[in-house]
Parts: sequence; C-alpha cells; structure tokens
Amino acid sequence: MNPVKAYLNDLKRFPSATPYILGNEAAERFSFYGMKAILTTFLATTFYVHYSNPNAAANETTHQFISAAYMFSVFGGLLADWFIGKYRTILWLSIVYCLGHLCLALFDVQINGFMLGLFLITLGAGGIKPCVSANVGDQFTERNKDLISKLYDIFYFSINFGAFFSQLLIPYLKEHYGASVAFGVPGILMAIATLVFWMGRKKYNMVKPSGEHRPLAIKLLIILAGYAILRAALWYFNMEEISFLNITYTTWLLLLVLIIKLADSVLFPTNVFVDVNLYSLLHISKMRKDISFMDVAKEKFPAKRVDDFKEVWKVLIVFAFIPVFWALYDQNGSEWVLQATQLDLNFMGRTWLPEQVQSINAIFILLFVPLFSIFLYPFINNIGIRVTPLRKIGAGFVLMALTFIIIAWIQTQIDAGGKPNVGWQLLAYIILTASEVMVSVTGLEYAYTQAPPTMKSTVMAFWLLTVSVGNYLVSAINGNIQAHGFFSQFTGAGYYWLFCGVMAATTVLYVVVASFIKPKTQLVAEAALDIHE
Repeated sequence: MNPVKAYLNDLKRFPSATPYILGNEAAERFSFYGMKAILTTFLATTFYVHYSNPNAAANETTHQFISAAYMFSVFGGLLADWFIGKYRTILWLSIVYCLGHLCLALFDVQINGFMLGLFLITLGAGGIKPCVSANVGDQFTERNKDLISKLYDIFYFSINFGAFFSQLLIPYLKEHYGASVAFGVPGILMAIATLVFWMGRKKYNMVKPSGEHRPLAIKLLIILAGYAILRAALWYFNMEEISFLNITYTTWLLLLVLIIKLADSVLFPTNVFVDVNLYSLLHISKMRKDISFMDVAKEKFPAKRVDDFKEVWKVLIVFAFIPVFWALYDQNGSEWVLQATQLDLNFMGRTWLPEQVQSINAIFILLFVPLFSIFLYPFINNIGIRVTPLRKIGAGFVLMALTFIIIAWIQTQIDAGGKPNVGWQLLAYIILTASEVMVSVTGLEYAYTQAPPTMKSTVMAFWLLTVSVGNYLVSAINGNIQAHGFFSQFTGAGYYWLFCGVMAATTVLYVVVASFIKPKTQLVAEAALDIHE
C-alpha cells in the first residue's frame, strides 16, 4: 500500500481523545514558546541592562527558568501517580500556569512581579508536562499499540505547530506593541489550551492513581509548601527581593532530597536496590547462561518486582546521557538568539528579528516528523538497517555535535570582525531539528513504553528532568562566566567548542553503553483504565 495512504488509514484508528490532546498541546506550546522566544533579549535589555555582562545574566536566568520548569515535572508526576490522577493534575496546574502569564503581562517593568510570574509558569508548565505526555500513551491498549509511535510523532508535530506561529508572532508584537502585549497573548492561548483540555474530559482513558507511598509524598509536599509560603512572606514584607535564581537554587536542594526519597522508596521499595544486588552477589554461583545477574534474586523476591526494577534501571541508564543533549539544544533559544543580533539578518528578501530566526526549528519539525516517520525510517529498515529508539538517539547526538561545529564557525567569523549572513545559522537550525526529531520525539515514546505500568508519569517526569539538568548545567556555566571563574576563559567561539567537545565525548560513551541495553515495551493493562470508546 502507498505509505501516505497507509498513514492516513492509521489516523482513522486513533483514540477518540486525540483531537483534544493535540489541540490542548498546540495552544499550550504556543504560550510557552512564545513567551520564551523573547525572554532572553527582554531580560538583557530591561532588568539586566546595568549588569557588567547583561547577556550572561540573561542566559543564566533563562536556563534557570527552563531548568526549573522541567524540574517541577517530578512534582506533577508524583501528584498524578499517587494522588489525583493525570486529568485533575493537568487541569488544576493549567490554572496556575495562566496566572503566571498574567503576572508577566502586568509586571513587565517590575522585577519582583515578573519573577513571580516566571515561578508560577515553571510550576504549571513543569507540573503538567509529564502528565500530558503520559496521557498520550494511556489512550492505547494491546489492541492498538502499533499506533503509539505515530501518535507521539503527531503529538510532537502539534507542539511545533504552536511553537512556529508563536515564535514569529510574539517577537513582532514585542517590537511593535510592547512587552506587556507580547507576554499577554501567550496567556490568552494558555487559557484556550485549558478550555480545550476540559472539553475532552469524557473522552480520555484515565489511569487511576495507585495511592502507594502517599504518607511520604505528603510529608515532602508539606515541606515544599512551607518553603513556598516562607518565600512569599519574605517577599511580601519586603525582607528580600525575589530572584528567580535564588528560588531555583534553593528548590534544587529540596528537590535533591525528594529524588533521593523517590529512588529509595519508589524505584527501590524496601531497599530492593541494595537487597537484590547483595543477594545476587552472594549467590552469583547460581547464575546460568539463560538468566541475567539480577534474575538470581527472583528466588527470594517477587519476580515482577525484580523485573520492574531491571526495566527502570535500564531506562535511567539511557536518561543519564540525555542532559548533555539538552544543554546544547536549549541554547538555540538563548545564546543563538543573542548571536543572531550580530548577524546580517537580511535573508530571502526580508529582514528578520533576532528572536524570529528560531522559528525555523519549529517549521522544519513540521516537515521532518512526517518525513522521518513515513519515509526515512521505513527506507532505512528496508535496506537492512534496523531502526531502534536507542539508535535514533545515538544518531541525534552526532547531529547535535555537528550543529555546534557550525555555530562555533559562525562565532569565529564574528570574533574576527565579520558579519556572516543568518543563512548559516539557519543551516545549523535545520540539522538541530533533525537531531531533535531523533532524540526528543523518540525519548517521549521510549520513556512511556519502557516504564512499568504503575510508574508511567513518574518515569516520564524523570525524562523531563533530563531537560532540567541540562539547562542547569548551562546556567551554572554562565553564572561562572559572570563571576570570572574557570569557564570565563571559554569566550567567543571557544564557548561553543566547549559544548561540542562534551557532546562528542558523551556520544562515544553512549554508543558503548547502549549496545548492552535491550528495550522491553510495557503498556498499561486494560483493567487499570477507565476506557472511553
């Protein structure tokens, strides 16, 4: 059958909730990427204009914001899996999300209110992210699991559909109507996203929260709520200025405690991590060629518990390499935008705004997602090269390193006094987009399918946490540059060569480790779903 016709036939078999999921995601991503498109240049020219290095300060805050947004995915996953389910988590935190956008629009000249708005957006955007992504996979059972990959492709398509238009429109609004309007429009789209999601409430297959480990979660959430109230009180009584940086740095310490507790009591309940490995070591003589090292422990521990632990462990091993990818990728919305201010922006008969250049990423996502899914991957399979999620991720790593070679070359020309045409940066964006399709789109599917059924949102949250860690790394490096520390020697093109080298080393190590990993798809059983046909 013609591949296009086959693909269209598959669309008819998608779950009935699909239009609401995709509509919500497109509008929500419009709001997020539209706001983020102008954030770095706005901060550099408004709140940080008197800093010794406004660009580094703006980069630091931007990456702290992205890091915090994805960091809060852990809270969203915890809230959904243990307490109220994905639907209520998405709905309630979307309202918080809308309030954050309102603060940005109202306080565009007042830093405390603006930073409060950023914090609310990190809580809302981060909290709903793992639930929205996992909700896609929840719509499938064994009967239609062959469509999961295709819907994740279209899901990612909808993300960039919203991002493309916002990255063109919002910089234009900022240039011609001011920051208040430019930050306000994304808030309107977030309100629309919330409404669309609510309209599909009777269509979703909903996984019931397990309720497991609630006492632990309640204690941790009380600590975090107390911390948030203390911060708000100090700000209200003018005892400290709200700094997005000190909020996120302190929250990172609290989150570290949370992650340790999660690792101990969720991934490794009753110290199963220590017990299983110790038992396996003590009884290594019982190993056979047909079982793995940890399978020895099945004679003492429930087989399902050991198998789940093995699968989560394999997922986390893959996740360990992903932060470096995000450390490079998310610079296209900050450092690359600032680089664009030094380029010749005349291209294809028009002069582009620096913040608009990044929209090329979104439009090529719209082209590459169906192109790769319908033609490229089947073609590679047909010529005898098996396409797997792990191989896609590895290829994406290689392409990401290549993009930074191009960006470093551009910066070399700028350092020498030149003004290269923005077309060179567009080439880097195209290769970056191909890398994104292979790593990010694949990662969403991999995170869902490899997680045990009772931990879908939580493992999805750990996937999103890789974004947080990567951006935290970039923020820390920019903070070090501001403080004239070790990384201040990596200036100009050297800054980009540093990240290129780190990506290359990570790729080599990943290829070696991934060769030992054998993925295993795990879907939620129909008995655990409230299914709406």
